[in-house]
Formats: sequence, C-alpha cells, structure tokens
Amino acid sequence: MDDKRLLELLERDGRASDDELATMLGVSEKQVKDAITRLGKDGVIKGCRAVVDWRKLDGKKAMAVIQVKVVPQQKYGFDKVCSDIAKDKRVTDVLIMSGKYDLMVTVAADDIDGISEFVTEKLAPMKAVTGTYTHVILKEFKRDGCLFNNGKQKRIPVS
Repeated sequence: MDDKRLLELLERDGRASDDELATMLGVSEKQVKDAITRLGKDGVIKGCRAVVDWRKLDGKKAMAVIQVKVVPQQKYGFDKVCSDIAKDKRVTDVLIMSGKYDLMVTVAADDIDGISEFVTEKLAPMKAVTGTYTHVILKEFKRDGCLFNNGKQKRIPVS
C-alpha cells in the first residue's frame, strides 16, 4: 500500500472511514487500519483534529501570528527556545523561518488580552528573544485547507 497516498487522503479528510480509504486505495480495510496504526506509532501521524470556525459558535477566539527574533543558544541553536515557547497552551504553531525574523509563532486565546499577555509575560522576558512583531488575525478566509467564507461575501452598502 502507498503510505504517501493514504496520508494525503487523511490530510484532506481525517474523518474518512477505514472502509472508504480502503476503497479509494484499492486495498483491504485491515491494511488501512494496520498502516494508520504503524504510522501513528512511527510518529508520522501526529494527531487528528477538527478545523473550527469559532465565529459560528460564539466568536470568542482571538488569533495572532508573531514573528520572533531569537539569539541561537550554544549547543541547542533554536531548539531550546522553540521547545519552551511550544509548551504554552495558547501556542498552536512554532516554526523556524528564514528572513528577518527567526521564528513564526501562531497563538490562539479567548481574547486580545490573552495574546497581549502571551507576548508581554511569556515571550518578552525570555533572554533569547530580542524582538517580536505581532500580527492580529482580523478575519479568516482559509485555514488548514478549509474555506471559511464559502464564496459568500457580505458587502456594506455605500450611500
């Protein structure tokens, strides 16, 4: 069985049943189950989650992308600071980047105060962090491959 094709199908629809995946791949359901179990044990599959549009529930979620300048640590490079940042429950992504900033951190909190608290109380005091640039997300159109506006745009009438 082609693990890469199985993973592509799971990325597209993590709720697809083993039976549906087996049909699409032309293999048995047992082969799919065994492959998913093996890929999980090998650390290839890191988890499964829903992509949620919080605005449709109660609108109570603030998100930000934070660019971070870091001084690499002796023996650890960026790994130690990335690990420390990733432990915070508000952090959804920590990526090492090329360019002017070294890291890109995505943060989700109940409100803008939660994001502010993360930057001022978590990031700023870290010795390795030399600067941050915070971008608050105002509206989502597509995240994790899922469209949020479904092509329906509300226009404000202009008088």
